[in-house]
Amino acid sequence: MDNVRLQIFEELKHIPHSASHVLLVFISLMVAFGVLSSNHPSLWQAFLPALLMGLSYGVISLSLDHLFREDWEDGTLEWRMSEGQSLERYVLIKILAHWVRLGFPMSGIVGVATGFSSFPLIFGVTVTTLTLIFSGSIASALCLNTKANPSMLLPFLTLPPGVPIMIVSMAAMTNPATAFSSYLALQGGLFLMACALSLIACPFALRLALR
Repeated sequence: MDNVRLQIFEELKHIPHSASHVLLVFISLMVAFGVLSSNHPSLWQAFLPALLMGLSYGVISLSLDHLFREDWEDGTLEWRMSEGQSLERYVLIKILAHWVRLGFPMSGIVGVATGFSSFPLIFGVTVTTLTLIFSGSIASALCLNTKANPSMLLPFLTLPPGVPIMIVSMAAMTNPATAFSSYLALQGGLFLMACALSLIACPFALRLALR
């Protein structure tokens, strides 16, 4: 439990820096699209979920290379394995800490931008960022020992599982009346599947990276 708190508190220190970058990209997209659709308010309302999902995917996929790499390069990961520590617990802590650093600011920015009046948007961004990190963590672990540039490779590797996640989230955002029935069940199912696969596959991929 102390390791979890320490890791979360460590990531909390980076929230202002991460939030400033996310906010800059968010404002740029909102202003650019707002100007283009100023004469068509319905177009803005229709494409806002797509913009949020695109922003979520871009921020998460481009940051996944840092999920395990620092611990892999400085020997922390190898030390944990030699001490017999649970890699499943380690993976879960790293993913949650990564979400605190990036996903939490994104959810907060969307909440402030909407005046916390659009729960489907806030909930959609929160669940989507969590699911994207869980699903992308497998590719992040597999790319630790690759000769290719992981920063360029990871966005392509995370796209196939990311597309259905974003489609379901956009459907939930644009259909709030049914978001708590069918779409909520789909979002929950995708999240649980990504979580289970990550906690099974990531430790195996990390062990391969250390061989």
